[in-house]
Amino acid sequence: MRVFISWSGSRSKLIAEALRGWLPSVIQATKPYYTPDDITKGARWGNDISAVLEDSKIGLICLTKENITAPWILFEAGALSKNIDNSKVVPILFGVEPTDLEGPLVQFQAAKFQKKEIQKIVEMINQELGDAKLPVDVLNTVFEMWWPKLEKDIIPIMEMQEELNTRTARSDRDLLEEILLTLRAQAKGSIRPSVQPDAAIQLTLSYIQLVEKLGDLSTCPEIKAVLKDLFLPVRHIFIRCVYEEKIRNDVSEILDRVGDKIELYKNPHNDSGPQLHSILEGRRKDGN
Repeated sequence: MRVFISWSGSRSKLIAEALRGWLPSVIQATKPYYTPDDITKGARWGNDISAVLEDSKIGLICLTKENITAPWILFEAGALSKNIDNSKVVPILFGVEPTDLEGPLVQFQAAKFQKKEIQKIVEMINQELGDAKLPVDVLNTVFEMWWPKLEKDIIPIMEMQEELNTRTARSDRDLLEEILLTLRAQAKGSIRPSVQPDAAIQLTLSYIQLVEKLGDLSTCPEIKAVLKDLFLPVRHIFIRCVYEEKIRNDVSEILDRVGDKIELYKNPHNDSGPQLHSILEGRRKDGN
């Protein structure tokens, strides 16, 4: 039985690796899946990842303080909710409180990394096996035997200092500058219009991440205005370059909500709100 494990960030990746190796020791019939490389997620979503997701019965989301608002976590959480019953999608909290969750994560029943909570998850997975499930006494015995191994592997990861690399250390302004340079270059014809799908997805998710942090940019009206002006170009690149229907539909819905959100802010240089709203409504009616 497929178990889809979602992660983002170095600490979350180590946790996902530990869970992937541990689950089959407790329930041999499980086949955990996770992408070993965060960078390849965009390139592979249109192929094997979406196929595995459709075949999965359980979804586990590894949440840490560093990734609760990460674009890939929010995107995969939304995708999981559409393919798997919400009661079978579990955000596992590693140093995070349930009250910290937001967006698509709040619809799921989260579980802290504690023995009793993890045992409930294991019992839920076992129930999904139907006639192939382990007897309760056997499952309890096996869990008691293997729990210390998981705890021994996970606790040091939870305590470790998150290693900031150039990708995670970039500031909001750095990400914004990168988006601006890409869009300006394309507008001037200095780069080819055929952007690779994974690059278009990463660009779009980076933009979404910036908009989600608008609350932290309350003293920067210029950045708010630029983000508002960038909405249609980013959406155009995404729609033009990403062909896989499922990922297009999922991200387009998120982008439409982002468009509604940034309409709350007035552009001090050019009040294009009514025009943007009209364009968005037209695109919705056209099915774009």
